[in-house]
Amino acid sequence: MRALCVVGSPSPHSHTRALVLHIAALLERRGFTITLADLAERELPHSHPEHYWSGRPHPVPAAREFVAAARDCDAVVLGTPVYHAGYSGLLKNALDLLPYDAFDGKAVGLAANAGGPRGSAGACEQLRQVVKALGGWPVPAQVSTVAADFAPGADGRPALDANGPLHDRCAGMADQLAAFTRAMRKGTAGTEATAGTEGAVA
Repeated sequence: MRALCVVGSPSPHSHTRALVLHIAALLERRGFTITLADLAERELPHSHPEHYWSGRPHPVPAAREFVAAARDCDAVVLGTPVYHAGYSGLLKNALDLLPYDAFDGKAVGLAANAGGPRGSAGACEQLRQVVKALGGWPVPAQVSTVAADFAPGADGRPALDANGPLHDRCAGMADQLAAFTRAMRKGTAGTEATAGTEGAVA
């Protein structure tokens, strides 16, 4: 199983990045191979209708790589900071580069970090609509954090408390992503086997 974990913060040492990495580590323990898409490092081009509607591969290699990663994965995690009660423009631009069916049949976990009181749930709810538009299945569990939920890690960067209640919330999301992904893979395999049997009988 492969998971694409997207960090939608422009800061390279953000709480959002720490949150996504925490979830990614939990997914690895559940059998996923992780591809990290840190948008602070990817330098994706601005989305444009000319490319969105053309159906042709994007002319910029970084955009093509991001689209391929979204298509090739089995599950997705989208992490965002909260700006003006919404998810980041950096993440919006990245998602706008994707074709309409990029998340078709994939489980998607949503996580957001807010700078103030816990207002990040709204950003996750906004992302649920986008995920559905891309054909994805947003899992019920979502994770909302604030800066106080983190402490400096061994490298001095923010790290989520591995013994706190938010760790359990992240673990619940990872469980749902793993369960849904395995169910989808099993269902797909069953469909392919049935199709093969029907072909043999015919």
